[in-house]
Amino acid sequence: MNHELPKSQVYIKLDKSNRVTRCEGGYSISNIDNIEEWINIDEGYGDKYNLCQSHYFNKPLMNMDGTHNYIYDNNEVRESTLDELAEELAEMPVSEPQPDVQADTQEMMIDHEYRITLLELGITE
Repeated sequence: MNHELPKSQVYIKLDKSNRVTRCEGGYSISNIDNIEEWINIDEGYGDKYNLCQSHYFNKPLMNMDGTHNYIYDNNEVRESTLDELAEELAEMPVSEPQPDVQADTQEMMIDHEYRITLLELGITE
């Protein structure tokens, strides 16, 4: 009896600039809702294909700064160039600095203590 295992498929999903945003297949094939939105790029056996989210590419799909390491170009995936990464980073909106709640609370406490001290000393402004 011949029980040949089927090959695992590797699919990618792209953003509007053809950057690879997701990689699914093998054991994670159920994470794909609409297969029409994905591109089948490879098939095979083993962890590279069954666990493609973490084993297919040499680098993570995204860097810590939010840029994408891979681009789908001429029907194949290639690494983003340094110029492409810099361009993507430049396109990202600059986020407003978030308030530092701890520093704000500390400033408020200092101001509060100052006002109480003035009241205790009988100093009015």
